[in-house]
Amino acid sequence: MTLRARLVPVGLALVLLGAAAGCGGSASSTSSGGVAKLEVGVVPVIDVAPLFLGVSKGFFTEEQLDVTPKPIQAGATIAASVVSGALPIGFANNTSLLIAASKNLPIHLVAAGNQAADGDYAGVIAGTESGIRTPQDLVGKKIGVNGLNNVGSLTVNAGLEANGVDYTKLTYVEIPFPDMAAALSQKRVDAVWAVEPFVSAIKAAGSGQMVFRPYPAIAPHFPVASYFTSENYRKANASVVDRFRRAMNKSLEYAQTHPDEVRKILPTYIKITQQVADQVVLPEWSKDIGAELLGRTADYALKYGYLTTKPDIAKLTAT
Repeated sequence: MTLRARLVPVGLALVLLGAAAGCGGSASSTSSGGVAKLEVGVVPVIDVAPLFLGVSKGFFTEEQLDVTPKPIQAGATIAASVVSGALPIGFANNTSLLIAASKNLPIHLVAAGNQAADGDYAGVIAGTESGIRTPQDLVGKKIGVNGLNNVGSLTVNAGLEANGVDYTKLTYVEIPFPDMAAALSQKRVDAVWAVEPFVSAIKAAGSGQMVFRPYPAIAPHFPVASYFTSENYRKANASVVDRFRRAMNKSLEYAQTHPDEVRKILPTYIKITQQVADQVVLPEWSKDIGAELLGRTADYALKYGYLTTKPDIAKLTAT
């Protein structure tokens, strides 16, 4: 599998965001005959399928929007581009967005991205010869995550807390998602936190077995990511942002109720076969941005030292 997309690595993201915040620039949206053209920055992962599906179904056209998803491999680049004004709207995981907001970077959440599903959408997978069978067995072990001090370690810590396990006894190692199966086989780590389609890839390689699923242990329907814009763009283009939100919400609800169509569209923007697309565990999609659970994510990030001040969730998500 050649998909190498990663969630936003927070250290790099903040460096890029800090640089971008002082750059100014013009967002990539233009109007022609009443139609606004938008480039939306996305990491090419399963989670953004509703955007591609909504474009193909004409939901954005109905709102007089000509939307072009712009796949970008690094989430940090998306965040920097939105803050600088080079892109009007982007997609990123909520932990990174909350950390950015706590640094007073001018971002605003526009629409929900996705929520964690039950089953093996995401979880901690241990090496087959590690002897790890329960969350308690992870104490004192090395866990691979795609980025340090970000969504992976946050959800693992919170999930272990929910299971009464001391998360402070873990050591995290940064490993790109596509390299996790090899890391387990080579015993460079004892376990990894992975998301689909990488969970399926690890299983197919025979490298590991699921130990526990942090998201459901924290709360049902936990919000993983969101679509966001800059405050400057939001203020200058309020109607466009509102129309994007309406079309995106329709796309999210359609994707949730039409999983077969989601699976068909995945290979059009992710380098996976239709056979893999037919087997992966899909996330959940809902128009609920999950403000209460976003607040809990911020509380976890504060507790784990990923941020020093809690951002104003109501201001960040106000419509």
